[in-house]
Amino acid sequence: MKLSDVERIALKDALLLKGPDAPTLCGEWTTRDLAVHLYVREQHPLSNLKAQLPFGGNASDDLTAKTAQRSFEEVVEEWAAGPKGMNPWCALDSIGNGMEHYIHHEDVLRGAAESSADVDVRPLLPEHKKQLLRILKLLAPRLVKSPRPVVLWPTGLPRIVLHEGRGVTAEGADVCRVSGEVGELLLWVSGRDIVKLTFDGNQEGITRGGF
Repeated sequence: MKLSDVERIALKDALLLKGPDAPTLCGEWTTRDLAVHLYVREQHPLSNLKAQLPFGGNASDDLTAKTAQRSFEEVVEEWAAGPKGMNPWCALDSIGNGMEHYIHHEDVLRGAAESSADVDVRPLLPEHKKQLLRILKLLAPRLVKSPRPVVLWPTGLPRIVLHEGRGVTAEGADVCRVSGEVGELLLWVSGRDIVKLTFDGNQEGITRGGF
């Protein structure tokens, strides 16, 4: 199965197990807020676009408020059934939902963790690690801002160099190296701090996130 499919099933199970009021790594969002986001994003993909139009109103906000009043379990189950027909997420599922489902699954699993010591890194199939690597290569250059090179080194996989050549001394110093499992690196570049990674070098001025 694709990473997006495996993580969809696992995220559904995690949401139902935690219930609607559990914390997540998405700021102040509870599991109910996250479930509503997942549902509106996938089942009403044009709502955000309409909201940006002069005559679009607050389509996304209205749908979010309406969905939040529904049964938590019903929203989770309907989202978990996946997109149908001409829904654009049918075509974007592999990359877009692979990223979305993996990150938000970990947001739920780690929601109550106070530090990285409180979490376990889930084992992943080799093919799913490769899918996460492709996502990381696409996402990291957009999410990581740095005055110097940042080297992402996923365990057992090729490294990714961001901002190569920027601010490097003649001796090759002033570089930040971040190493660990590919999923942990994806969580880190997306702004999560409850991760198990090794850092070496200068981290000053590096910002992450936006997902």
